[in-house]
Amino acid sequence: MNWDLNDLYLGFDDPKYKKDFDEVSKLINEYNEIPLLINKDDDLTVILKYIELNQRLIVLIRTLSSFNSLTNATDVSNQESLVNMSRLSRMLNETTATDVIFTRFLKDVDLNKYLDNEIIKDNLFQLQKNQKSAKYLLTEKEEVLYSKLRQVSSSSWGQIQSLLTAKLDVEVDNKILTLSEVRNLAYDNNQKVRKEAYEAELKSYEKIDEVVATALSNIKREVVMMNELRGYESILEPTLIRSNMQERTLTAMIEAMLEFRPHFAKYLKAKSKYLGHSNGLPFYDMFAPVGKLEKTYTYEEAQEVIINSFNSYSEKLGSYAKKAFDSNWIDPFPKKGKRGGAFCSNQPQIKQSRILSNFTGSLSDVQTLAHELGHGYHGEIISENSPLNWSYPMPLAETASIFCETIVTNHLLSELTNDEERLSVLEIALQGDTQVIVDILSRYIFETNIFKLAEGPISKDQMKEEMIKAQKEAYQDGLDHNILHPYMWLNKGHYYSSGLSFYNFPYAFGLLFGKGLYAIYLEDKKAFIKNYDKLLALTTKASVEDVAASMGIDVTSKEFWINSLNLIKKDIDEVIRIMEK
Repeated sequence: MNWDLNDLYLGFDDPKYKKDFDEVSKLINEYNEIPLLINKDDDLTVILKYIELNQRLIVLIRTLSSFNSLTNATDVSNQESLVNMSRLSRMLNETTATDVIFTRFLKDVDLNKYLDNEIIKDNLFQLQKNQKSAKYLLTEKEEVLYSKLRQVSSSSWGQIQSLLTAKLDVEVDNKILTLSEVRNLAYDNNQKVRKEAYEAELKSYEKIDEVVATALSNIKREVVMMNELRGYESILEPTLIRSNMQERTLTAMIEAMLEFRPHFAKYLKAKSKYLGHSNGLPFYDMFAPVGKLEKTYTYEEAQEVIINSFNSYSEKLGSYAKKAFDSNWIDPFPKKGKRGGAFCSNQPQIKQSRILSNFTGSLSDVQTLAHELGHGYHGEIISENSPLNWSYPMPLAETASIFCETIVTNHLLSELTNDEERLSVLEIALQGDTQVIVDILSRYIFETNIFKLAEGPISKDQMKEEMIKAQKEAYQDGLDHNILHPYMWLNKGHYYSSGLSFYNFPYAFGLLFGKGLYAIYLEDKKAFIKNYDKLLALTTKASVEDVAASMGIDVTSKEFWINSLNLIKKDIDEVIRIMEK
């Protein structure tokens, strides 16, 4: 079963595909005439022309690039998609000089003079962000040069990691499996299978660890060099700017997460004891199923669970999920050459989404589908926005996905009365919460420390050492310190983008923000449902702090994050109670 991409293009030989490539080229030529207008036309005319051409380009580029990247995601060796993605990048590089000139021009424009214009008003937030970015621009020639060199530096290093991990053969019990299949065995009911899969996974990385370490090292070194050239005050600053987020918000959240580590460690030690261990939980048993709900779901059963759960929240959300399943927007199963993990690619230009998963039937896989469908629902809401307002920042990207996971968990729990069955569902949710709080904390610590080492090459051994240190700091004594995972940097694609440093803390933000929203939902369901879609639409048009404030939440306050973590603590206490019965 493969997803259907025909609403994008029928194939690489589709006449519409070639026509759209040609149209991009024409639009870029027209876009590059904007500098000629700056000294010729009034400011408003120039800005409106910029918006018009930008929005038309966004539609075409998103369609073309998505078709290529989605094709490549299920077949990483597809050369035609790789060639065409490179071609698109080169074409977009041609706009770099115009981008720089326009941004410098916009910096000195008083946009408040034009707020009676609906187009300016609708796109004000993005225009203001553009103004602020002028501070970090290099010269036109330097920006053009970097945009070209990046394609053969960090972008290429990222492709190497993706290619090597997608094609990696892992031998388990005399069978050759893909990395995704082996990592999914961490959820198997049999401890022997989980342990053998973990050991085989670590051993398989030895075949590619040196090359992938070189890739990660070079990407992080490039980020450090470019940040210094652009004049950022810290390695975090560009991520916070892209996230539309204040540093004090991140600080409040991280401090709350650090404070709550002992509660998660207590849960992990209880699980360790439950599974028969005495020295903390070994890494290979982190995702071990517990309780008596040992059901394996078919894909059809997973659909039924999700649709019914979503309908318990609202008919609109349930209808969206049914449409996604019925329209074949999902590529569900693992296969050789397919990317690991899961993602949702929103396609607002056709009011659709495409979802990749590696479904093998666990309850965790059902939750992953619900998570990605949450992203898709978010995409459906923002498809009503103008194209310049189609992209939400990383922290708010996880809002709808985490919320949808919570809906599914609570719906399943509402149908269970037996403690051992409730334990299975609660503990699966708690596994996810632990990953999004504690493991994300380890990734945040790891990446922070890797950047400190990025003045020069970073070896695979240094990376393994830093990952172990980060895991010990984040998990404390909850895990067995002799059985950790030194290669968690190798299999996570989030590290391998020069433009997305620290793609870790947004998950924690999404979880805790989503938990806080769910608490508000329980207080007044009708009022919440009425306002929730408005909040999702606002995520592309306002700062993180202002989006939260629209629901009466102050995310700069540590108290908010503590309150959200206390909701997780209730689940921790309940899971421990049942385990220790």
